[in-house]
Amino acid sequence: MPEEDVYKELVGFLKADRADLQSAAVDATLSITDQDGMTNLVTQGAIPPLCKLCSRPGYLGLTALAALLALSSRGYSADQCVEDMISCGATNRMTEIALTSPPSPKDDEEMGNWRKRTNYALAILANVTRNEKGAVDFCGKSTPDEAVFANQASGDADEIRKPVKPTLTLLLSRFLLPMLIKAPEEEHEQNGGGGKKGDGSDILNTVEKKEDKNEADDPYQHFAAVLMNATQTEQGRKFVMKLQQRKDAPATSVLQSILPQLRSSNVVRRRSIAGTIKNCCFDKDAAWWLLNDVGIISFLLYPLAGPEELDAEDKIGLDPDLWLEGPDKVREPDEFTRLCLIDSILLLLATGRQSRKNIRKQKTYVILKVADMSEESALVSTQINECVQYLRRDEEGTEEGSSDNQVDEAVRTKLLALPAPSVEMGPKDENLDELD
Repeated sequence: MPEEDVYKELVGFLKADRADLQSAAVDATLSITDQDGMTNLVTQGAIPPLCKLCSRPGYLGLTALAALLALSSRGYSADQCVEDMISCGATNRMTEIALTSPPSPKDDEEMGNWRKRTNYALAILANVTRNEKGAVDFCGKSTPDEAVFANQASGDADEIRKPVKPTLTLLLSRFLLPMLIKAPEEEHEQNGGGGKKGDGSDILNTVEKKEDKNEADDPYQHFAAVLMNATQTEQGRKFVMKLQQRKDAPATSVLQSILPQLRSSNVVRRRSIAGTIKNCCFDKDAAWWLLNDVGIISFLLYPLAGPEELDAEDKIGLDPDLWLEGPDKVREPDEFTRLCLIDSILLLLATGRQSRKNIRKQKTYVILKVADMSEESALVSTQINECVQYLRRDEEGTEEGSSDNQVDEAVRTKLLALPAPSVEMGPKDENLDELD
């Protein structure tokens, strides 16, 4: 039998009505890892039936998700796989799976399956939105401006005007819930330290990397990549940077709520949040807000600061968070994350003279200078040097040394003590209780 006919028959089994044939076909699909075989699967139409099967409960749905993730992650057929998934509505399907309610924490097996399903669904959604068409498709259906309205056919006017909470907001709220992340040692005790055969964990190392044990226990980790991909679009950046007014609290944005994730123990979160910030920094009109209201520079510099002891003079005027930890401070180990952070600073430096003045005054050069001394990546080091060129050079039309003078002036201003309040002697021999 010709090879193409074998894959065509396998796809036929994926479409079968019998669950046992579907299960065997999904297992066979997952076992195909060579590029030619994966290309044949996509060409013969495996994606639509896999998308339907991934909604099934239990092992069948979980394995179908693992197969979709593998096909959309590797090989030269991955782009076509993503196109097929967009065409058959995978964006909505993966979002629905990711937003399913978690089972009772007491049911360890069900909770474990729910974590894997959510993890796979969001990883697939990250692959789908990697494509510009997929990012536009996702943002168009999930951001506040495009939110659909509930109970359109109900007759209740109040209900018709009530908007459904957009899915991006719902996913974000799950992403920021620490209670959904399981401690890795707890997972090890329950599962014996390994996954079950056939669940795809042996080949999908893009999901569960050995160097970061928290990843396997963090079902919403890949939402960070979805958010990063969404900010490729204007609508996605608007969602992330738009100020939301809250009752009895200052207005804030999604960006401000995710900045603490740069300190997460999960490299997947750190990497994609850094990428999200970089995408936002492409918006020149947002530079003033990012630098002055958000205070983005301190967040960008913290992961780049290391354990090196700084001179007393360098500490003056520098955010204390960047040096207080001393030798216990660990510099960001992930190269991609460091690169995104440096690129974000570089983009902000390029937005104009006032932005550079602001960044200089925060003594950014001190952190970058020390970081470059230990930087092993030539690419990251090159970008650091680009930042340094902006920071150290004098602005056009100014006198020599003006950039250094800006920093010195800012430091001296911070060191000046505020005037003490006036001191007046109280009246003598008077009853103080009777004074107004």
